[in-house]
Amino acid sequence: MSRSSLLVGAAAFSPLAFIAPSVQNAVPESRLNLAAPARSAQSSSMGTAVVPVAGALCVAGALASRRASRAKVQRRADEAYGASHTSFYTDAVAKDKYDTLDEVLTLKLKDDKLKGMVNELLDACVKITEALRVKNLVTVNDASNAFGDRQLTVDVIADNLLWDLAKTSKFVYEASSEEEPEIVQTNNDGQYVLCWDPLDGSSIVDNNWAVGTIVGVWDKSTGLIGATGRDQVMSLVALYGPRTTVFLTLDDGVYEFTLGDSNQWICSRDKIQIKSDCKIFAPANMRAAQEVDGYNNLIQHYMTNKFTLRYTGGLVPDVCQQFTKGQGVFTNPTSKASPAKLRLAFEAAPFGRLVEMSGGKTSDGVSGNSVLDTKITAVDQRTALAIGSANEVDRFNTMVLQK
Repeated sequence: MSRSSLLVGAAAFSPLAFIAPSVQNAVPESRLNLAAPARSAQSSSMGTAVVPVAGALCVAGALASRRASRAKVQRRADEAYGASHTSFYTDAVAKDKYDTLDEVLTLKLKDDKLKGMVNELLDACVKITEALRVKNLVTVNDASNAFGDRQLTVDVIADNLLWDLAKTSKFVYEASSEEEPEIVQTNNDGQYVLCWDPLDGSSIVDNNWAVGTIVGVWDKSTGLIGATGRDQVMSLVALYGPRTTVFLTLDDGVYEFTLGDSNQWICSRDKIQIKSDCKIFAPANMRAAQEVDGYNNLIQHYMTNKFTLRYTGGLVPDVCQQFTKGQGVFTNPTSKASPAKLRLAFEAAPFGRLVEMSGGKTSDGVSGNSVLDTKITAVDQRTALAIGSANEVDRFNTMVLQK
């Protein structure tokens, strides 16, 4: 058999025949020596070539080189930003043991009354989870809220569960719901003022998208009217998605608790931190970009610089992604034709406390100051908002507010 025939025969059965040309070219044919003369008489009589040991080692080396090349590409992907790489933003690592809610509260929340309040609120979140997933379809209720909006059945159920809590709890002094924004005294001996949005995301709940509950807690010594978001003693946001998670401010930071087996809460993240820079943006109220050039320019900046768009239209999932991804910015400026819709006490202030305690930043969308410094002058007070990674909130202030 000729030397050229041996080369063809060897290549046909070589693993290198299935390797990309770039890798094959990296290993010269002379080094592979696939058609070296050393072969047995038996193999010669059968007309087949036997790859010598040296050649086999070269093949193995080429395969290793290919694997190393793939690993290098993967590392680049891990460091990249873009729609196909957002999973790499998450750095949560599985633990051998997860602390229970009681274990964490014992160490991280000194106030016993506040511990009791937390436990009652999380019990209500369990009941809302069950109502969303088991008992009720998403249907329109005959009733309307104070603004004439028709309420969905699950909204009413969530609101009723929180009112049941407020009216029976020994810890609640006054309470107010976004559905009926007036302050109701519930227990004269109580300690806290609760403000809640029972089920934020009514416009997307029928799509079976993630929705949530937002709760702000003030001490009765400050009350609500005349106080600021910075006066809160605790805030909480529950996210009802494929799993139920709650983000909660404790004495030393923000913790995530996940609802597990037998409706037990485990601590799935502790001392959450939001980076100063980000590549994820959630642009709400994009109608305002038609009137506010700065907002239009900001959105163009995100697109030009290949930020990843992650926006559902639900405040809870659009801000909570900052806690799981460790970065992100949510923007909701206003214009004359597109006024503010977010409620300060029910939505912006509770989220503001969570984000700022995680190292993020907020803007009131008008002065550029923290939304936590805005005085609450009415229960249903509205506000613009930018919230998330500090440098991007600063960019919002510079480009949209020109401050």
